[in-house]
Amino acid sequence: MDVQQGTLSTFAPFSRLPVEIRNQIWKISLAPRVVKWKRTDDQNTFEVPSKTLPLLSVNRESREAAFFYGEYQEVSADPRMMYFSPLIDYLLFDPGWIDLVGNTSGTRPDPIDTLLPELSNIRNIMVHPNYTEERKKPTVLFEKLRSLQQILVAADEKMIGAQRKHMVATVYDIDKYYVAMARTRNPDIARPYIAVGCLGWVGPERHSMHHGSEDHRQLVAVFDKEDQMAEHAVLLREEEWKFVQERFKHGKPKLVLNFRQQAGSSRHQSACGRSELSLSQPPSYSELTSSPISDLKEAELNARNERKHVDGDFQAHQPANPGIDEELPEYA
Repeated sequence: MDVQQGTLSTFAPFSRLPVEIRNQIWKISLAPRVVKWKRTDDQNTFEVPSKTLPLLSVNRESREAAFFYGEYQEVSADPRMMYFSPLIDYLLFDPGWIDLVGNTSGTRPDPIDTLLPELSNIRNIMVHPNYTEERKKPTVLFEKLRSLQQILVAADEKMIGAQRKHMVATVYDIDKYYVAMARTRNPDIARPYIAVGCLGWVGPERHSMHHGSEDHRQLVAVFDKEDQMAEHAVLLREEEWKFVQERFKHGKPKLVLNFRQQAGSSRHQSACGRSELSLSQPPSYSELTSSPISDLKEAELNARNERKHVDGDFQAHQPANPGIDEELPEYA
């Protein structure tokens, strides 16, 4: 087609692209996921959000490409089929933290020994941090994972500013574990990259107040210094403030507007010479105590009976603006 004439060639259907290009598209479509792992009652439990591996559902070619490039392994079939890629995904678990000095001969078996043999070549893991002020060591032996390339300390993006000291301290604990312990047992062990992995919401859920029952957080940032986390916390607050301004740039929440309208109506009634005690204001305690009846319950009953009646009907409490229906504020 002649571009100068204002016409562009149309994109060919995906199925007509060369197979090499299609395979590369399938490959880059494989995004890393965070798969939670727990060892309970001598059983491995895996948890991964649903619909996070769409390539298995597109067509036969995409499914074959996913298994080829990701080397996905079936880790669970209950309550649904779950797959894990030892090359791409992150396995998130609690390594358990114990004192540096002490007898650990009576501890439980290493949970890593219970993993499937197919996961022995796992490259990326995430661990829960050590929240104590003391230096600890993990109960699991990371050096058993010979293909390990990354160890990330899991941190929630919303709490990265307040918890950054604990995260950096946990990175220090893992680093010392490799230097002082793992290399003593295996001098040839390679130290993986150790840093803080920040988990956050993305897409439409980033500024949502409710996220449902599944944890769809993704790895949004990696830090290896405390000042980087502090800077990210500042940027996150600025992002949230801009979102609030953008959300209400065409007006304030309706709840605030209705409140101001009611307050303005009350002031207008007072300026017109009406009684300062209106239906929108509760009676003062002095009015109740001035009743000659000593029994409080009987005084309250008489106070209710003294309300005005219109054509035999009880005059209930009326809002300042009866024609305006009060609405709740809208949220994203």
